[in-house]
Amino acid sequence: MENIVLAAIILNSNNEFLLQKKDLGHPWIPGKWCFFGGALKENKEPQQTLKEILKRKLGINIEIIKFYKNYNFEIKYDNIVKKGQDQIYICRFNEKTSEIKLSEGAGFAFFNKKEIETIPLTKHGLEILKEYFGKEK
Repeated sequence: MENIVLAAIILNSNNEFLLQKKDLGHPWIPGKWCFFGGALKENKEPQQTLKEILKRKLGINIEIIKFYKNYNFEIKYDNIVKKGQDQIYICRFNEKTSEIKLSEGAGFAFFNKKEIETIPLTKHGLEILKEYFGKEK
């Protein structure tokens, strides 16, 4: 099975998106902002798995609105290459920010689309957000 990562563009009522900052000890993307998500295990249903991952990482339930797109990625770190596919889902944040109980990473924050170019995002995270917000009407 290909390395499949489920990732969520989590939007609040102001159309701001929620990102996680990886801690400096993260092996692949230390100190970078990225989507919340995790690996899809073989023979598991993607949307239910993503809901479980988000509940574990944020401590709250996140509503999955729809599948957005597949995106092939390649990350290089210390001469190691990790390749796979992100399955991106659009999700809705309906809770209070104070309800979030982060279980990993260095932090989280909501950003607006004007801030996309100023955040130290992963390369593919930047591309996905620019495309997503570029398609907005």
